[in-house]
Amino acid sequence: MIYCVNHRTWHHFGSLLASQFQLRYRELVDGQYWDVGRFQGMEYDAYDTPAATYLVWQDEKGQARGSVRAVPTDRPYMIKEHWPQAVEKIALPQSLSVWEATRFCIDSSLPREKRQAIKHELVLGFMEFGLKNDVKDMIGTMHPKVWKSCFIDSGWDIEFLGPETTLAGGDVIVAGLMPVSLAMLQKVRKTTGIAHPVLLTAPGNDDQPLTKVA
Repeated sequence: MIYCVNHRTWHHFGSLLASQFQLRYRELVDGQYWDVGRFQGMEYDAYDTPAATYLVWQDEKGQARGSVRAVPTDRPYMIKEHWPQAVEKIALPQSLSVWEATRFCIDSSLPREKRQAIKHELVLGFMEFGLKNDVKDMIGTMHPKVWKSCFIDSGWDIEFLGPETTLAGGDVIVAGLMPVSLAMLQKVRKTTGIAHPVLLTAPGNDDQPLTKVA
């Protein structure tokens, strides 16, 4: 299952939020040598604010093994502030109906089959989150091969918004628009073979049990 964690629901999840920051540190700082913010073995940046929502895959020991972050584009977000030139086909989004997807990572120490299963659940969880929150589109930047292996191969139709952009360190990214709809959810479920809902949320500031998103 994928747990949906935000500023209203942190108290339901114990140390899971800290665990996903630790996962990001292992995969992005130790694994890919990103020069980004870090503190006591946790990776973070300027977009880890109360507006962020985290979708996290948790193992039986309570450790985060996969995660992705979502931030609404009605406030500062990564593409707008760092790579606006990567978006040519549309105006840069600035709306609660369009969210930016960032920090998609999966524990590289896991077997390939487990990583594949987590990837599919994260993609589905992202779609379910969008539908639950009236999100029309997601936007993000990734290497073209990552777009294909994570989203396109999972059945999500991606519209690329501009040319490939080479970053200062040599990495290549391309911006993509990810439409959110019931029809696309069904397509991704059919492609991944996961027919059941995967997203679990905790409502508000109360102590009600977690709720599965249909």
